[in-house]
Amino acid sequence: MRLEVRRHIWYAGMMLVLVALHVSVVPLISVGDAIPSLPLIGLVFIALREGATPGMLYAFPAGLMIDLYMGEVVGISALALVVSTFAVGLFFDAEKTARVIRSPRAVALVLLAAAIFGLIYVFAYFQSLSFDLNAILLQHVLASAVYTAVLSTIPVLILARTGSRLKV
Repeated sequence: MRLEVRRHIWYAGMMLVLVALHVSVVPLISVGDAIPSLPLIGLVFIALREGATPGMLYAFPAGLMIDLYMGEVVGISALALVVSTFAVGLFFDAEKTARVIRSPRAVALVLLAAAIFGLIYVFAYFQSLSFDLNAILLQHVLASAVYTAVLSTIPVLILARTGSRLKV
């Protein structure tokens, strides 16, 4: 099997596992209303490694699977994941990708993507409700973005430690 095909099969399997973990394990590790987005962490690494378009191609089905499982309005998570993955994909540089993925810049980009994801999700989902905007932004957007960025340090540290020995 060609290396490209094998890599895309690995990405698809990784996203399936991350979505399954997101809907089953993440509610157990939530802190208050802050819920990390495991698929977003994987999508950021795909976008940093492959670019915006491949990242978005994995983001849309992942968002649809999350929406269908959660029973919410279908498409909000997909839209938020696609837009945040596109934003991170703008930072793709084929020559620097190995360095960026193993650096604190990857965590900063996860924080940016999580903030974009949270803002899109909150404004698309809560647009018709009357609510305290500051409380929602602090509880759902900022807290979840920081929690997701903190969790993203784990794969960054693993990649920094293993270096080029980790093959996909």
